[in-house]
Amino acid sequence: MALTFDDGPNGRCTEAVLDALAEQRVRGTFFVLGANVATGRNDTLLARMVREGHTVGIHGHSHRVRPLFREPLVAGEIRAALDDVDRAFRRAGVPDPPQVMFFRPPFGVVTGPTARATAAAGLAVVEWTISVGDWQAGRHADEVAGAILARVRPGDVIVLHDGDGTRQRSGERCVDRPLAAEIVRRLVPALAARGLGVAPLAELLGTVARDSPSVRVATRTR
Repeated sequence: MALTFDDGPNGRCTEAVLDALAEQRVRGTFFVLGANVATGRNDTLLARMVREGHTVGIHGHSHRVRPLFREPLVAGEIRAALDDVDRAFRRAGVPDPPQVMFFRPPFGVVTGPTARATAAAGLAVVEWTISVGDWQAGRHADEVAGAILARVRPGDVIVLHDGDGTRQRSGERCVDRPLAAEIVRRLVPALAARGLGVAPLAELLGTVARDSPSVRVATRTR
């Protein structure tokens, strides 16, 4: 299965997730927002993602839904986010920057215009199969991890959040998305105890593609 993280990069919250992934010796996928990347404040986090073998995908530039219904607008969102990531890699001096392969539309909304614009950009749309509202106020890491474990099956794509849209409030201290790192620390050992491993997204999709027509699942939660 794959662990994916939306709405970053987000200062210390994203750093904490990277720390947790390193501790558990697994690799994740970060669907970053171009607006958060463009600030330049998170360049070292993008570089660390690449250095530690994680996958960087895009979640659009602005996290707005309206552009997803008009092909020129969603194409602009995709292009802007790709350019933001490319500039961040260059600012951070990332050698041989990886090609971005995946796009996750905001809120998982896949429209005809979105599908066409994504294909034209040479990207694949990737949604998720498990979302349990880790971003909701008042949730606890044990509760969220338990909800995931109650549903998880081999090949699942799990979505968590290391950011809060384009509202970056976590610089030196993670204040808005503190759960993601602790969920990782609880989830990975529990999955391993069931004989389930965490794989890079590209590797997982290659496996799933042989057994299922698609991992795209219509969702209603962010």
